[in-house]
Amino acid sequence: MAKNIYEEFLELCAFEPEEITEILPQWIKAADHFGLTEEDIRFAAEEWIPSHWDIQYQGIRKMIGAYIRELIELSKAREYKEKGAKIVYGIIPAIITSYRAMKYSGGDQVFVSFPDALLVTVLNSFFHKANPYLECAEEHGFTYGCRHCALNKTRIAARWENVIPAPDVIWSWGFNCDEGPKTDEYIQCLFDKDWRYVISRLPHDTNFGEADDELDDRVEFVAMEIKDGLKQIEEITGIKITEEHMKKALEDSNRYAFKNGMLVSLMSKADPVPLGGSDIVHFQQPLGIPFNTGLKYLEEAIDLTIKEVRAAIKEGKGVVPKGAPKVAFYGVPVAVPWVDRMFRENGVAPTVSFNLSPSRKMLTPLRHSEPYMATAEQWLRMPMGMNMRSEADTMIQKIKDNKPDAVIMGFFDFDRWLGAQQKMAAKICEEETGVPHYYIEGDWWEDRDYSPEALRTRIESISQILKLKKLSQA
Repeated sequence: MAKNIYEEFLELCAFEPEEITEILPQWIKAADHFGLTEEDIRFAAEEWIPSHWDIQYQGIRKMIGAYIRELIELSKAREYKEKGAKIVYGIIPAIITSYRAMKYSGGDQVFVSFPDALLVTVLNSFFHKANPYLECAEEHGFTYGCRHCALNKTRIAARWENVIPAPDVIWSWGFNCDEGPKTDEYIQCLFDKDWRYVISRLPHDTNFGEADDELDDRVEFVAMEIKDGLKQIEEITGIKITEEHMKKALEDSNRYAFKNGMLVSLMSKADPVPLGGSDIVHFQQPLGIPFNTGLKYLEEAIDLTIKEVRAAIKEGKGVVPKGAPKVAFYGVPVAVPWVDRMFRENGVAPTVSFNLSPSRKMLTPLRHSEPYMATAEQWLRMPMGMNMRSEADTMIQKIKDNKPDAVIMGFFDFDRWLGAQQKMAAKICEEETGVPHYYIEGDWWEDRDYSPEALRTRIESISQILKLKKLSQA
């Protein structure tokens, strides 16, 4: 019997034969649920994914498969709710340790997701089809010209189109994103009275260069915000988080971060570079997005990828020629994989994403053992949790460790927080390391305004400069 394209797609994503028989009907249903046609699946399997992803590695195919599993899981959120499970959403950036702790507490009786981040990531990264959601939100108040975040637009559209159920509660984190909590208020006021939300805030009022994680009053404040948020969620859902649940979730986060650190380290030392920057950033993104399916499939994928990358390094295999310039990014655009591809086509290898790569400090033991204080300290060691000078210092350290020929900043021009901060950080880092920094206007999540044609000249020019500089140093 001939295979259909849905089955071929699952094979591409490294699903085992016995799994495909069971999951195929769920995949067909999920694809239709989120607006993916048979033509979209064929385009992804035959053109988009082979053109943009290093599918010669089984680990990369398994990584894509892990995201597809989670998309299928999200399509069943309403079924979970009808069976009595509590639905808890969140937005990024957020402290996801709490969500993993919820899963330890509630198991299948709780469903956790950041549905907007998952939808944009999967639909644009692997199918190049997030635009219908963005356009839907723009028709309902989030005007196109105001450069609202694609995630907030997708959250509105997904609820408006009823592809995700109203949650029992969404934990709306205002640690960095000021628009996120207002979006959830907008959803509730406009059309969804069942959309209940809890808001956590963090004032960014530390002095320039202070180590946020070393200020006990700041760690205590973040710990209290976590406790308060969990208390409110417990009152709404009945899900009770214990210290043991938090400890297990911390262990998960630390273990997965360590494996990401191993992969980044291999990439920084390899010549030629064996993987693209998009591959790496998709392993890193679950450091900030909880998967209801957990880390099992992602860890299987990253373990296999590390093994395959080591073998490729030993054999001298790479996605660019030996000696090619390397660029680090503040963040390789997670849902716009053609940016990575275009640099590689121009003989330059994107490698590490600074905003998601663990720093040396993140991989050292925490000062606090009490799980809420430890979780807070861990957050304040991350780029999103610290003040701008401290983040610049971690970037300087990563530049010295990874030794890129240049750093690419940008792709956050929609973000009032990161868009301005990056330009200041670029100046600081370039002055203190001597490594050139380039700023590219663009969007981490979508490419309607920043098509390949629009950015080709910019990327080609940067690549040419770096190759000429590399030749002059030979």
